[in-house]
Amino acid sequence: MTDTARYALYFAPAANSAWWTAGSTWLGRDAETGADCRQPAVAGLPPDAFREITAEPRRYGFHATLKAPFRLSAGFSEAHLLAMAQAFAAEQQAVRIDGIGIHPLNNFLALQTTDPYSRERINALAARCVSYFDLLRAAPSATELSRRLAGLSPRQAALTARWGYPYTEEEFRFHMTLTGALTTLNETPGAMAAIGAAAGACFAEALATPLTIDGLAIFKESAPGAPMTIWRRMPFSSSAAASASGPGDMDNVAGLPRAGRLFFIVGPSGVGKDSLLQWVKNQLPDDAGPVFARRSITRAAHASEAHEPMTPASFEQAAQAGQFSLRWQANDTCYGIRRGIEAELKTGRDVIVNGSREYIPQLRRLFPDAQILWIAADPAMIRQRIEGRSRETGAALEQRLLRTTAFTAQETDGVIHIDNSGPLEVAGQRLLEIFLR
Repeated sequence: MTDTARYALYFAPAANSAWWTAGSTWLGRDAETGADCRQPAVAGLPPDAFREITAEPRRYGFHATLKAPFRLSAGFSEAHLLAMAQAFAAEQQAVRIDGIGIHPLNNFLALQTTDPYSRERINALAARCVSYFDLLRAAPSATELSRRLAGLSPRQAALTARWGYPYTEEEFRFHMTLTGALTTLNETPGAMAAIGAAAGACFAEALATPLTIDGLAIFKESAPGAPMTIWRRMPFSSSAAASASGPGDMDNVAGLPRAGRLFFIVGPSGVGKDSLLQWVKNQLPDDAGPVFARRSITRAAHASEAHEPMTPASFEQAAQAGQFSLRWQANDTCYGIRRGIEAELKTGRDVIVNGSREYIPQLRRLFPDAQILWIAADPAMIRQRIEGRSRETGAALEQRLLRTTAFTAQETDGVIHIDNSGPLEVAGQRLLEIFLR
C-alpha cells in the first residue's frame, strides 16, 4: 500500500519561546502538542469569521517553510528521513532574523523580514534544504501535478516540475503565515486594520525578542487533510547566529553533508567475496564504519549468505515500484540493492555492495564516482569453494564454473585488484585499509 503521510521541513520557534506562544495562540492550535488554543479577539470581527480566515494556516501550524510537504518516495522510510535530517542539521549554522515584522504578502498576512542579509542567508538555507531532501520526495501523480500547475507562471511551473513546489529558488520568500486569503474582508469596513492591530498586540512580546533559525522541524501530516504536527526537531550544530553584518555565500556547498563513497565489490562466484566482506565487517565496531548493503535475491535463504529472499514476482513488483537503486541478473537469478543506500550516502556514510561484473557499465552511469574492487583467486581454489557451498550440482555447477572465466579484470579500467588466493585475512586487511582510508 502507498503511504499517504506527508512530511515537511519547516522552521518552528522553540516551544517555550514567546514566538511559539504567540504563533500558536494566534492560529488557535499548538502544532507541538496538537492542543487547541484560545485565539485573541479581533475588534469588529466575529470569532467564527476570524477562525475561518486562520483555518488554513492553523492546519499547517506556526512555521516558515524551508521544504514544502511531500510524500516519501518508494524505497525510503521515516528512518532515512530522520538520518538525513540529523546529518543536514549537523552542518548548519544558526541564522539570526533581523528586521522581522507583520506585513501583507499577496492577499494574506505574514511575518516577514525586511533585512536583506537575513533574507540572503535564509534563502541559501532553504535552497540547501530543498535540494538535499529532494531525493526522498515522491513525484506527484498526474492529477496532483495538474492541480498544482493551475494559475502558475511559466517559471513557477518549471520549479514545480523540478522541485514539486513553485516557491523555490528565486521565487522563495521567507514568511510565517498568519492568515488565509483576506479578500473576503474587503466588504467589511475596518476589518483589515483590526486584524493588523490584533496581530501586533498578539506578537508584541515576541517582536521585542530575537528570532533565530536554530534548527529544523519535521512536520508530519498522518493522512490527507489531517492537521500537521511536529514529528521531530533537529537543532543545528552551532547555537551562535550567523553574522548579519554582510552578504553570505549563496553557493555555500560546505553547508551540506559530505557524501559517502560507494564501493562495488565484484569477482567470479567462489572467489570468496562474502567471506571477505564478513571478515571486514567483524573487524569494525557495530555502530561505526561503512554500511554493508543487504542484497535482495530471488533465491531461498541459505546459510552461506545473509540476503533478503524474494520470489521473482515480488522482486519484479518492487523493481517496477522503483524500490531498487541497483539491480541485475546472473545465473537466472535477480539481484537488487534497495534505495536506502542513496540516503546512507547522502548522510556521509560509505556503502559497500557485493555486486556483479556484468553490471559495471550500468553502475558507472548511475554512480560515476563508485569505486570498483575486483576480487580474483586461483581457479582451482574457486572450484573448491563453489563445490563446498553445495548450492548447485551437476550441470548447474558446471555452468557456474564456466562463468568464472567469462569476464577478466583486464576488460575494465579504473578498478582496484585484490587477490584472494591466500589466507582470508591478507585480502581482508587490504579491503579494510581501503574502506577506512
